[in-house]
Amino acid sequence: MKILHLIDRMSMGGAQSLVVEIATVQKKNGHSVDVLQLFDSPDRTFPDRLINLGIPVSALSKGSMYNPMHIFKIKPILKNYDIVHVHLFPALYWAGFANMLTGCKTPMVYTEHSTYNKRREKYFLRLIDKFVYSKCYKCVIACADKALETFRNYFPKVNSISIPNGVDTARYKNAIPYTKKELIGTDEDVFTITMVARYTYPKRQDTIVEAISKLPEKYHAILVGSKKDDIEAIQLRKMCDELGVSHRVHSLYIRKDVPRILKSSDVICMSSIYEGLSLSSIEGMASGHPFIATNVNGLREIVKGAGELFELGDSQGLANLIIKLSEDNDFYNMVSKHCEERAQQFDIHNVVSKYMDVYKKYLNL
Repeated sequence: MKILHLIDRMSMGGAQSLVVEIATVQKKNGHSVDVLQLFDSPDRTFPDRLINLGIPVSALSKGSMYNPMHIFKIKPILKNYDIVHVHLFPALYWAGFANMLTGCKTPMVYTEHSTYNKRREKYFLRLIDKFVYSKCYKCVIACADKALETFRNYFPKVNSISIPNGVDTARYKNAIPYTKKELIGTDEDVFTITMVARYTYPKRQDTIVEAISKLPEKYHAILVGSKKDDIEAIQLRKMCDELGVSHRVHSLYIRKDVPRILKSSDVICMSSIYEGLSLSSIEGMASGHPFIATNVNGLREIVKGAGELFELGDSQGLANLIIKLSEDNDFYNMVSKHCEERAQQFDIHNVVSKYMDVYKKYLNL
C-alpha cells in the first residue's frame, strides 16, 4: 500500500510524534510511506529520524503554511497514493479542498489530535469545518475517546471513530539511562521531575517551576521541548530567576534522546490545560517511572487508575505528590508498576493495526 501522511510541519509535538511512530511501523510492515509537510520545519529531529529509516520527508514551501496556494501544490500529489492520512490544521483544509477540486478517487482520512480547538468557537469556521470533514474525508479518527466525544458534540453527523494514540513502548522501557551527573551535572541523590512538551501556555510548565520553588533543595526539574531562544523559554527562565530556582530547573530544550532522559528521571509529569491523548504521557509511563498529571481532558482518561492526578495549576498539590513519591518506596513502586502496565495498552503496533483496518475499509469502497 502507498501511504501519504500530510501534516502542517514536522516540528516537536504530539501529532508529529504520532506520525513518526505510525510511519515507522507501516514502513517495517512493508508499506511504501511518504511524509509531506506544508512548511519545511527548521527542527530536523523528526524528519531526520524518518529519513534515516528510509521514509522520505518533503515540504511544499519554506513560507507560511497558511497560504491557500498549497491547495494547488497538493492537487497533483494525491493521485500518487492509495490512501492519504492528514493531520492538523491547516493541512485539514488545504488537502480537503485539493481533493474536491481534483475529483481524486484517493480516499483521505483525518486524525483529530485534540479535545479542543479555537475554530469551534467561531460559527463561520465551525461551518467550514463541518463541510470539510463531511465532504472531503472518508473518516475522522479521534486520538482518544474524550476527543471523539467532544468532536461529536459539534459534528454528530460526521463519520468518526476513536483510535487511541500509541508509542513504541519497548523503546522507552529498554532505554539506557544517563547518570544524573551526565544529564544535568548533579549528584545522584537529587530527585528529578521531568516534563517533555513544547514550552507553550497550554502545557503550563510554570506549575512545575512553582512546585520546585516549594520543595527542598534536593528536588530538581528537567524540561524538554523548545528552542533556547523561543519567547516561552525566555519567559520561563525569567520566572526561574524570580523564584530563585534557576539552579534546580534544567531546560534541555529540544533533544533527540528523550527515551534515555525519561529513563534517567525519577518522576515524569504533564501539567497541561488539556490534551488529545498525550503521547508524552504514554512515553513517560512506558519508561517504568511514576507518571503524574493534571486532572483534565486527555490526561485524566489515560492516567487515572495508573498514575496520579493533581488539579490544574495546583503547584502545592503537585509538590505534595512529589514528596510522597520520593519518601514512600512502596507507593513509588506501586505507581511505577501500574503506569508501565497501562502504557502497554497503547503500544504503537496495536494502534497501527487499527489504522490499517480503517485504510482497508475505505480502499474497498
